[in-house]
Amino acid sequence: MMLSNSIKDTLNSEFPFRQVQINTLANLFLNEDEVLPPCVFIHGLPSTGKTSLVTRLIFLLGESVKSSIVNSICCYTSRLLFEPILKDLLKIKQSDIPNRCDNFMQFLNILKQAEIQKEQVIIVLDNCEMLGQEQIVLFSKLQELIKSYQLCVIFISQVLPSKFDEDINCIPILFEQYNSDDISAILLRDKPNNWSLSIYQNFLNVFMGSFYGSCRDLVELKHLAKLLFIKYVEPIEDGSCTETNQTLLFRKISPSIHLLLNNVYLGTSLENVNSLSDEKITFEKFALDLPYYAKYFLIAAYIASFNLPKYDRQLFVKASNKKRKTNRLTNKTENSASQLVGPKAFSLDRLLAIFYAIIEENTNMTANLLAQINTLSDLGLLIRLGDGKLETPKYRCSVSFDCVSNIARTVKFNLNKYLIDKL
Repeated sequence: MMLSNSIKDTLNSEFPFRQVQINTLANLFLNEDEVLPPCVFIHGLPSTGKTSLVTRLIFLLGESVKSSIVNSICCYTSRLLFEPILKDLLKIKQSDIPNRCDNFMQFLNILKQAEIQKEQVIIVLDNCEMLGQEQIVLFSKLQELIKSYQLCVIFISQVLPSKFDEDINCIPILFEQYNSDDISAILLRDKPNNWSLSIYQNFLNVFMGSFYGSCRDLVELKHLAKLLFIKYVEPIEDGSCTETNQTLLFRKISPSIHLLLNNVYLGTSLENVNSLSDEKITFEKFALDLPYYAKYFLIAAYIASFNLPKYDRQLFVKASNKKRKTNRLTNKTENSASQLVGPKAFSLDRLLAIFYAIIEENTNMTANLLAQINTLSDLGLLIRLGDGKLETPKYRCSVSFDCVSNIARTVKFNLNKYLIDKL
């Protein structure tokens, strides 16, 4: 009982927000009667801790349990599935397996001859959706076929168990996707020792606001956070910015955020970020040569990304100047906090409304004019969200304030006048 509690405490400390799953696994595998369930089906989206938690549990169980963990992606033949399991359970080299094992009956006979019924055995089949339907059904009934109540097969999959054959009788365990608060708390555990908690929390507020909408993969988010934090503290280290000036820190890091948003899941390194940053600077210089209306579209996109929609009426509809001034301080504080979470998505309708509000001349909407929005998207200056087939497409501006500010100067447009945090 003490060992069971010790293992549970260890798992809970290493895998936060997985108490329900840990308690379920503890009830199944840490009981004193030594009877294991025939089949457990663990499922959930990628990077939710399924394989890591099960692997750690088996490690903590130690020598009391014989185990084999197989990644089904590598098992493109039956032999590559069965022989690694036999190697782990029988503690022999793969070349020393008595007979070539090419089918399930041979696999079953070898296990019976080894008399593994006398010991606790756990077989883990990760990414089991890559196996054949017949193999999954047979493994789910392996305890019955071996005639041992001490053998369990654990399936791990990104697919729901209901998608498989109805003949599979198993105990399902769902690993839910982490929400934003959960991921922030997990990332906070990776805080570098030489920086204070408050600095890293401020960084995570910026990071999660920018990346959580585009990526929910915990492994990828950990990688991106590690890269981005190095860029985040550079202005503090060189003395160009203080720790408390969050708005300026965000301004300085926003180019790196835009770069990484376009390179999620590509295994970007710090060297790649620096080289991409140089390319981005060169590319943004080319943006100065955009057509006249395309420049206004890009300016409108930046305003839409960094101003809350509820301020559009205040900024673009001619109303009482007195009323506008009384609300500026409140608006500035609220929108500055909003800016720290990065550029936000906006609809095409809102983009067009702002475009017509800021351009001084009368311009008719034509196909050529709308095509310039697609051009900006193709150039990577705007990021298009959604497929645009079933719903109105949304966009997000991917260029920095300095770039848009330079473009605004070429058309003699006062950008600061239309940014709430600049008023």
